[in-house]
Amino acid sequence: MMDTWHSLAPNIIPVLASLNLYLYDIELSSAGKGNRTLRVLVDRVDGVDLEAITAATREISAVLDEPATAGADLLAGQYTLEVSSPGLERPLRRIEHWQGARGRVATVKFRRDGVASRSRGVIISATNDVVVLEVDGTEESIPFAEITGARTVFEWGTDEARMATKKPKSSSKSKSKSKSKSKSKSRPQLKSVKVA
Repeated sequence: MMDTWHSLAPNIIPVLASLNLYLYDIELSSAGKGNRTLRVLVDRVDGVDLEAITAATREISAVLDEPATAGADLLAGQYTLEVSSPGLERPLRRIEHWQGARGRVATVKFRRDGVASRSRGVIISATNDVVVLEVDGTEESIPFAEITGARTVFEWGTDEARMATKKPKSSSKSKSKSKSKSKSKSRPQLKSVKVA
């Protein structure tokens, strides 16, 4: 089976770069007979918004619809294109994901000696061979080949959570003005609906 990343990333990366975005991950999955979904996760240093996702979807769709696109045979037939951000709890599938998430908490599923296991800890390091987590004050090494799934864990109340939910001052002012206007307009409507 063809590797989705190596087949399609060379076509998608330049398109995203022109939008000041980068490709985080790509996954082609099947859910039943003929129902395939191509998930493309995009990001930028300061995060993505709906406008960026919309532009990325339009541009990625255009490049993948070209018959001369490398990897087009991988997408022969129908599929659904789904473009989104990786989110706060990001999948960790490629070594670059692990290296970029050093110092963050992650949950890792793996198989050791045929037994399914799960660990949760802080990512200390990652190489092509092994991921090292700090779990309850002890280092745990998990061979990369044994990992069956992993993602970062978003923890409310941490500095990371405060930074992720902090809004820029300029946009919060404009939003608060529009919120107060919309509230004053909507209150009488809500009261009249309740009374009637």
